[in-house]
Amino acid sequence: MNVGVIGLGRMGFAIAKRLMQAGHTVIGYDSDKETRHKAYEAGMNVVEHISEVGVQARVTWIMVPAGKAVDDVLKELLPNLEAQDVIVDGGNSFYKDSMRRAQMLAATDICYLDCGTSGGMYGAEYGFCLMIGGHRAGYDKIEPLLEAIAAPQGCGYVGPSGTGHYVKMIHNGIEYALLQAYADGFQIIKEGTFKEEHINLQLLSSLWQHGSIIRSFILELMHNVLARDQELKNISGKIGGGQTGQWTVDEAHEHHLPASLIERALEIRKESQKTGGDYATKLVALLRHEFGGHEIERV
Repeated sequence: MNVGVIGLGRMGFAIAKRLMQAGHTVIGYDSDKETRHKAYEAGMNVVEHISEVGVQARVTWIMVPAGKAVDDVLKELLPNLEAQDVIVDGGNSFYKDSMRRAQMLAATDICYLDCGTSGGMYGAEYGFCLMIGGHRAGYDKIEPLLEAIAAPQGCGYVGPSGTGHYVKMIHNGIEYALLQAYADGFQIIKEGTFKEEHINLQLLSSLWQHGSIIRSFILELMHNVLARDQELKNISGKIGGGQTGQWTVDEAHEHHLPASLIERALEIRKESQKTGGDYATKLVALLRHEFGGHEIERV
């Protein structure tokens, strides 16, 4: 099947490659010329304009930044789409925007699916976790494509339009709190009572992966970080991101629900931008770089 992929950054490129490995033809587009050339060398059918994706593909995956960029892509795609075409927004769009877009496209008989996508840079090899909202018939129609992108048992229909991005928003909020909890713990060990003993944090992060109730993929990534450097003297403690975490906190406040850990983790991120952070925020910044390739500052 011809599948369009618009936005060939780290995750978009990985999604396109997984589709090709499953035997599909990818019609790829990216605004960056160098990225388009890289995609061409990888075997994608690269086009120069978004409109050409709409002409050649009946299913299109959009992987661009949330907000206006998504609406701009849809505006250029729409004149070339056909009834029953399926569009998947795999980025971190705000769920209410996804509901609006789905309603707009339904009037033209085009199915719009909102897909929360998790897996970061490791998704290319192991597959992604896909949380899909939207019209069930549209999901059923392209389920084999989604399964080609996803990790085993990592693809699921979660509900009507907006729910895919909604649950991914909450997923990211949970991620904020988990990253900060691990980082705080390692900082306490490094700088607390036994700081003069220089407990080996790399060893500890490995030890906890075997039988401990706090073993996890994040802890595995923490081990990777600590195996390279435990002092982190040349790393800035400024943590980027924050948008989806803020949405999660806003959602909790709107419904008078507690989100104290997520909210505090978000506050720490904001504070780190002003103060430069500390050892814990350095760890969080490095973890974000480890799983998502997010930029880190060096000092």
